Amino acid sequence: MMHRTREPARENRINVKAAGLPDRFRSATVVLAWLLAGLLLLCAGTPARAASLDCLVKPEMYVELSSPVDSVLEEILVDTGDVVSAGQPVARLEASVEKAKVKLARLHAESLNEIENRKVQLKYAKRYRKRMNDLFAQNSVSQYEKDKAETEVALAEIELAKANEKKRIAQLNLELARSQLALKTIRSPIDGIVVERYAMVGESVSGRTIMMLAKVNPLRVELIAPTEYFGLIRQGMQVDIHPEQPANEVFTATVTVVDQLIDPASGSFTVRMELPNPDDRLIGGVNCLASFAFDTPEPISGDLFGSLNAPAGAE
Repeated sequence: MMHRTREPARENRINVKAAGLPDRFRSATVVLAWLLAGLLLLCAGTPARAASLDCLVKPEMYVELSSPVDSVLEEILVDTGDVVSAGQPVARLEASVEKAKVKLARLHAESLNEIENRKVQLKYAKRYRKRMNDLFAQNSVSQYEKDKAETEVALAEIELAKANEKKRIAQLNLELARSQLALKTIRSPIDGIVVERYAMVGESVSGRTIMMLAKVNPLRVELIAPTEYFGLIRQGMQVDIHPEQPANEVFTATVTVVDQLIDPASGSFTVRMELPNPDDRLIGGVNCLASFAFDTPEPISGDLFGSLNAPAGAE
């Protein structure tokens, strides 16, 4: 029977002195170990960097103004870069025919001659009926004369009602003429600025854009966030915006839309924010940096769906 001899455990230890290393190397090794441990502790205690993403400040919307009717441009009231308010006239079209229609419709709407005439006729018919009724009570006139007087009153009342109806129709025609004339004045539908003018005085506006406006209060901030930010950015969240212009200033935007679909090709989703701009200090079309109130998430690495594309039986 064979016996295995177990070597003493102390012989498996590394003996620095037996290897012939000087004492100063052993001291340097100890110091280096302490330095590495301190560095690890320092790195572990360093706070995570706040999350931030590149973004773009844009106008809330662009509006291309055109004419609802065919006409010729008579006057342009604003120029590129001008600030406009909602309802402000920005251009006028040739409207001589529409102005004449308004004058004619106003004349008919304000005329009271026919109504006054019908009122006088009704008063006379009522007086005549009263006389006929009195005479009929005295047996001085026949039933025919009495009925005729009643009919005259009824017809006079109908004619007065028709005159009042014509008056209302004339007033509606005046409103129609005014509406047609109003179409010849192009007004701004938003508060914003004039971005571009496309038509000149004397040109036809049929089927073409007259000018473009941009709404700059509020502004829109858009960014594309990587997948690891999904779920961290929520609607209603306040975000600090650092635009290029004006520089060194911070503004607060509110998240309005978070895309609920992630683009698999780029691994990202879109976020839109609303940025108030009541004093027109901000301008659209500048780059910016969006800073969030959470730490930068760890990036998603590796092919999470690689196993789905692996051949059957592959480990």
